[in-house]
Amino acid sequence: MVLRGSNTRPETPLLELRQDLISTAEELKQQNSELQDKSLKLKSLVEELLEGELARRLANFEVQISAPATDASPDLTQAIKLLVNRVDQLEAEVQGLRTHKKEAQSNLKKTLKQLACGGLAGGCARTVVAPIDRVKILMQTGFLLEGGQTTQPTILQLAKRIFYEEGPKQFWRGNGVNCVRVFPYAAVQFVSYEKYKEMVQGWFNSNQFGMRERLLSGSFAGATAASLTHPLDVMRVRLATQRELKGWGDCIRSIYAESGMRGYYKGYAPTVMSLAPFIAVNFSTFDYLKTNYGGETDNPLRILALGGVAGLTAQTMCYPLDTIRRRMQVKGTHYTSIANAFTTIYQKETIRGFYKGMIPNAIKVVPNNGIRFLAYTYLTKWMGVEKKKKR
Repeated sequence: MVLRGSNTRPETPLLELRQDLISTAEELKQQNSELQDKSLKLKSLVEELLEGELARRLANFEVQISAPATDASPDLTQAIKLLVNRVDQLEAEVQGLRTHKKEAQSNLKKTLKQLACGGLAGGCARTVVAPIDRVKILMQTGFLLEGGQTTQPTILQLAKRIFYEEGPKQFWRGNGVNCVRVFPYAAVQFVSYEKYKEMVQGWFNSNQFGMRERLLSGSFAGATAASLTHPLDVMRVRLATQRELKGWGDCIRSIYAESGMRGYYKGYAPTVMSLAPFIAVNFSTFDYLKTNYGGETDNPLRILALGGVAGLTAQTMCYPLDTIRRRMQVKGTHYTSIANAFTTIYQKETIRGFYKGMIPNAIKVVPNNGIRFLAYTYLTKWMGVEKKKKR
């Protein structure tokens, strides 16, 4: 075959040339595939080398950190340890503050519940025995109110006089003021007695809580409660003995007009002197009786009985001081001091003058004290206050 326009004849047929081109293309494709494989292997190798270098450097860094400090390099390890310790310390302090806050909130909640229980118990008990209490106060102050007459009316005579001359409701005359006084008075008694028990026990560094500790705790509780509520006590006596007073407001104005602010604290010294030992003996006796004779369960009748015995014991021992404080709270200046009151009463009325009204007081104290302790016991259970531990 001769190409047109040329005298040259191809040495190789076109078919063979086409085959050579196909073979060359396949070889190029294979070589390209091999190059790609080598490129991937090279890339993988580079990555392995980089990872190895990074690991080596990290290992060297860890060695440097854990290595002992030299004069030429700072003690980084020690600094880190100090920092970690400080963080732990701060975390412990924060945790301690949180715990302390929770304890403080818990103690406050418990104290408020105890105050409410004590106040409600005192108010309930006082309202029940309010008629007896008014007769008792009239008997204690009758010598002054009747102009120094030697013959004083009996319990029944006084009760009839109040019933027919003033009406049945007047047996509770002054009970509103009395409940306002008794609520904080009883509440402070119960709560402060528990607080003082812990304080007094700490003074003697003893796990035993005997009669000495009980009496001290009760005395402090009595003084605290009497100091806080004395003005209300004066108002109660005035309302019970002065028929002309029309209510609280009139009573407050009358006392202030007579003696100013000092009038609200008439008889304060004998009040503290009488109530501090009374509450001391009362709480100590009840605490002792309940610990030794209360049994395993809080039987209502047993609590009433123990409370009555405790109250009767306390009032028998402290009644003369109670009579003096009532006398000194009456309108007018009848005695110049506690010593003068003792002397005057003894000279004019003999020893019996100190115990006037003791029978109605005993009739009042036994149920009052029993009801108060019983109510407090069950109110604390109802409100979920932690039960007191036996000492």
